[in-house]
Amino acid sequence: MMIVPIIPITLNWIAFSGWMFVCYKLLVLCRSWNDDDDDSDRTWRIIVDDLQKPVLALEGICALEVLRILLGELKGNFILGVVLHAIRLLTVLETMVRLPGHWTGPLILGSWAVTEIFRYPMYMFPNNQLCRSIRMVVPIVTFPIGAFSEAYGAYLVFCDPESPFGLKVALSFVLFVNGALGPTMAYPALLKKGLPVLGLTKKQERKNKKDY
Repeated sequence: MMIVPIIPITLNWIAFSGWMFVCYKLLVLCRSWNDDDDDSDRTWRIIVDDLQKPVLALEGICALEVLRILLGELKGNFILGVVLHAIRLLTVLETMVRLPGHWTGPLILGSWAVTEIFRYPMYMFPNNQLCRSIRMVVPIVTFPIGAFSEAYGAYLVFCDPESPFGLKVALSFVLFVNGALGPTMAYPALLKKGLPVLGLTKKQERKNKKDY
């Protein structure tokens, strides 16, 4: 049974606006770094903490998108979607909570926000080639930033002797995916999609490659 078309359209706009809000709050956070007052660190922690609920809500929309992929209503890799958003949830609910005020928090949220801000226009304006092209290029920059920040944060929490064993097992999964599969599988796939848009590979090579 197909989901009523108006629902995905509405969710796309809500998600786009939500990630724009996250990006705005992070820009406010960046401004506080330039302040010399003693409250800048406190502002840093408050803003990142305040973004937890909005980000979780936005991840709920992403979970619906993964479900639509499973149902065949949206193109994409179901397994990749599950892994990606499982890591995001673990990062928001555990890593960032256990590293309050750490620099990895803003970098993680910033990489996610920028990626999503340039992803949703491709859905909102499916016939616009520019939106699709930008969506293919942006992750070339945001993916390594986000993957490294997620992995480093996971590593710090993993090394914390107070972290429970179950959490360390989950974090070891993050370290494996981000540290091994990300550079060898995920990022090369992104390059194959993004570099032709930038004109850095031959069009014939792109033509012969099929999306999975």
